[in-house]
Amino acid sequence: MDSGFGFPHHKCASEAELLARLSRLVTASPSSDEVLQRILDDAVLSCAAVRGFLAIVDHDRGALDVRYVSGQGWTEQKRLARLKASEETGRGITSLVAATGKPYRSGNVLEDPHYVPAFEDVRSEIAVPLIDAANRIRGVINLESSAPNAFDDSHECLLRAFADLAVISLTIADHRARESALVEIGKELNRFGDTDELLQRVIDVASEALRFEDCSLFLIDVATDKLVLRASRGPLAEKIGQATYDLGEGLTGWTAQHGVPVRVSDPPSDPRWRGRFEEIPASEAGAYMAVPIKIHRGVIGVIRVQRRKSPYDWLPNDFTDDDERMLSTIASQLGIALDNRRLVDQLVKAERMAAWGEMSARSAHMIGNRVFAIKGDINELEYLLKENKIDPQRALEILESIKKGIFLLEEVLNEFREFVKATQLELEEADLNDLVKQAIDEGFPKRSATKLTLNLAPKLPKIKADPKKLKRCFTEIIENAINFQPDGGEIKISTSLADARSKKWLRPSQQSGSYVQVRFEDTGPGIDLDKKPKIFNPFYSTRAKGMGLGLSIVKGIVEAHNGTIYENGIPGKGARFTILLPYEKEKPKGSSKDAEVEGE
Repeated sequence: MDSGFGFPHHKCASEAELLARLSRLVTASPSSDEVLQRILDDAVLSCAAVRGFLAIVDHDRGALDVRYVSGQGWTEQKRLARLKASEETGRGITSLVAATGKPYRSGNVLEDPHYVPAFEDVRSEIAVPLIDAANRIRGVINLESSAPNAFDDSHECLLRAFADLAVISLTIADHRARESALVEIGKELNRFGDTDELLQRVIDVASEALRFEDCSLFLIDVATDKLVLRASRGPLAEKIGQATYDLGEGLTGWTAQHGVPVRVSDPPSDPRWRGRFEEIPASEAGAYMAVPIKIHRGVIGVIRVQRRKSPYDWLPNDFTDDDERMLSTIASQLGIALDNRRLVDQLVKAERMAAWGEMSARSAHMIGNRVFAIKGDINELEYLLKENKIDPQRALEILESIKKGIFLLEEVLNEFREFVKATQLELEEADLNDLVKQAIDEGFPKRSATKLTLNLAPKLPKIKADPKKLKRCFTEIIENAINFQPDGGEIKISTSLADARSKKWLRPSQQSGSYVQVRFEDTGPGIDLDKKPKIFNPFYSTRAKGMGLGLSIVKGIVEAHNGTIYENGIPGKGARFTILLPYEKEKPKGSSKDAEVEGE
């Protein structure tokens, strides 16, 4: 008896066990490469083939690539060249299967019109397509044998089962990649860094996850009511800030005007197409997709992607419903983040305007007092001159008082200027340890009763910073520590990667990021618990000198760097200030196979 597929019962049972084992591997393994290689190896073994390969469709390039090989005679050169002859001749069993979506068997390849020679020992060949739930061809499994008529219905049935498992593995890998991309984009959107840098990062992550070679993002400029290119991955990257569309102009402008996605397979033939700013020449332009970026007030921009036309009529590379849903989700996330950023910016501006108003009032009061005192000194000096009652000593005292008043006026104006400019940064790559050392050289007295201890962690990642502004922060904290320890004490300064306890002081949206930290500890009187919430407020000071803007300026500079500062020393035992600053983690360099050859 056999199983109905040409297998004896015991063989059917072993094949069922094999497929069950592979099914568990498909769902459990985090590596689709491992799963697909294992599927191919088991297919070659189960069908007693000499060799086999698994070709995968690259829809973005419109190509069929030999990604996995198994069996005898394979070299890297053979893998890359396996479909080359088919590309040149326009024939090939693998290409035929990919074109028709139907399995194909050849019992004698030497007489088969579709066969293109690759290995001299081949006499039989079988190939089955990988077809997903959207009825798209995802690839082809191809097996070869040195015996004639080596493959029958039972082998085709089994190979179809292997192909289905391969499709499931590819689908799971797609979902994992897209899920990972959404998580990564979510993290990027919560960093609250430079907007243009953020937009470019979102485009890069989306392109890598969805395999878009050409992807661009446009936002509406409220002043001109035009769509302006703000980020791009592709040839248009050189036109960021220059490429613009009117609302309604071209497919991009149409998407913004109507607020609905657009998907077309041949954009130059669409009447809405204008081709003003092309990622791809019109003659090569293939599938096109654009989705609007929306917030509650309406459309604020467009994300668009495009592919080159597939070189094969039988291998369409149109965008799918899943692609549109994914890109729309990214656009929705981005819209919410940009709107939140706008609201935060408005809140920050309102807070700073209120602070500036208060500072203006206080400055006017302090300046008025100083000017009044200077006027008094000038009047007295004028009186003495008129009455010819000049006493040289008294004149010197009056002049010294005037100089002191002018100095105090300059100090008030300088603090005002520093407060206003605290968030205006000129960013560059910087080494945190070097900045700390420079701040010490500039701000720590050469002869001081205060002991300085440094503990700088080596090989910290570089940060994007305004060196001048950060050194201003560090010297302010150092000077405060020295002033509160007039009889001497100790200041400890340390750097490191931010620890878990420090990161709890960040906003929830920031805590998934990567940070370095610099900590300043002293042995002074510390800060009373009831005063801790006020120390970063403008005009709050426990010292007679200045306007009380020092720590407020420090906080503004740190937050402008997308970092945070907090104080958690123990009252009576010293102050402890910690500054956290973000850095970009380097992405591990992934290994990929050489450029594949299109074809069979």
